[in-house]
Amino acid sequence: MQFFNLPLVARLGLAVLSGMLTFPAILLDSAFGPDSYPPIFSWWLILHGIVFGLLVMAPFVNSSQLRVPRVAALAVASIFIYDAAIRIPDLIEVEGIGDTGDFILAGITGALLVATAVRFIAPLRVGLAYWGFSFLAGLIGGYIFSQTFEVCNWDECTAVWMILPYASGWIVWQSLICAAMFHGMRRTATAQTAYGLSMR
Repeated sequence: MQFFNLPLVARLGLAVLSGMLTFPAILLDSAFGPDSYPPIFSWWLILHGIVFGLLVMAPFVNSSQLRVPRVAALAVASIFIYDAAIRIPDLIEVEGIGDTGDFILAGITGALLVATAVRFIAPLRVGLAYWGFSFLAGLIGGYIFSQTFEVCNWDECTAVWMILPYASGWIVWQSLICAAMFHGMRRTATAQTAYGLSMR
């Protein structure tokens, strides 16, 4: 089984593993306050960005040319995406949407940035389904994340049982965006094949 041609089940397994790796980072990190975010390019964001980039984004690399640089570029892009997704709700400051709305906005932003990075770096041929699925994945994942975050805020995660719900938010969001890109990619490929057959 090739790493760059994995079935969806294997990709989802990697997404779950990536989400579970939030456990050690949250347990070890004591720098967060109740109303603060990690500093730009903190080790926490770098760790999560690299893990997500390698386990979830890299398997979408579709070109045998410059494969290692493409994988490295996705890992680096993932670091910036994590940071942007966390900060954009505060930068935009949409009035009246509340904390849940902020999480949904962050989820959508992160999902679309991931989809964009994979689209151009992998690279992939995609259609509207790819972007639509990615948007929905971000929306649903962001909402679920908002609910799991209520159980354990950054400064309150002092026990493993408290971290499990928090990490489940990462697991769900990462799994949804992985499935969205996979189905969007497959749907585009199927449409192109059908179009090619119809032209014969």
